[in-house]
Amino acid sequence: MEEEIVDQEKYYNNIKRLNIAHYSGEISYYSKASLRDIEKKILSRLRPSANLLDLGCGSGRFSIGAAQMGFNVVSVDITPQAIEAAKQKVKRLGITNINFLCKDMINLPFEDKVFDYVFCPRFSINAVATFSRRRKAVEEMVRVVKNDGIIFIESFNKFYLGRGIIFLLKNIIRDIWRYLLLFYCYLIRKSYTRLLPGDIVYESNKVKGAPEGYAHLPTVFELIRLIPKKVVFKFYSISQIVNNRKFDLFKFFRYSIWIFIQKVD
Repeated sequence: MEEEIVDQEKYYNNIKRLNIAHYSGEISYYSKASLRDIEKKILSRLRPSANLLDLGCGSGRFSIGAAQMGFNVVSVDITPQAIEAAKQKVKRLGITNINFLCKDMINLPFEDKVFDYVFCPRFSINAVATFSRRRKAVEEMVRVVKNDGIIFIESFNKFYLGRGIIFLLKNIIRDIWRYLLLFYCYLIRKSYTRLLPGDIVYESNKVKGAPEGYAHLPTVFELIRLIPKKVVFKFYSISQIVNNRKFDLFKFFRYSIWIFIQKVD
């Protein structure tokens, strides 16, 4: 139904332009930011000198940190200004084991089974508009990772309870209303031009005056639907990874969810 009444290509490109402007405005912040503890923890457990792909790299925050830890990094982002800023930074730092490309993660310019590890951290997957293109992005990750490699995706979580049950209920009610509007447009054969369920536009909290950004807030059930067949996957919370915990009773109610994916040969 959604694909029948929503111009998927137009919607995707409109959101893409919005995010290019948004992340261009946040370059001054992310150019100075460094690896988070969760990212350091994951990278420290991986094989050094391996080939690593960073998707949604922005101005190189994660990529540069990974390269400094010894990984051979290829970094991809849709924002030309961010890619240029990242190139200038690695040139100043004298880092040579990293390469930046201005490309879209839904159509990667790589052969099959090239990378040992693929990272899509800090909610880059949530910046991809429409479910079909988010699924295509994950399919691309699976395609370019080696059979013994691992994909690491960090996603927002609609079921986050940190802001209270009222906040969660407002999000759910808003989505129900959008689904009703979609269905109504479907019945009367009218194009739907509003935000899709789960989508939000938000103000930048990193750089004052930066343009608004877009994000999709998925449920765990939607994240499962994004993952192709012939892979094994598991969800983790930040607490589990950082503190080496096998269990986290509140895993599916935390702010973010990490998905570890491994291709089955």
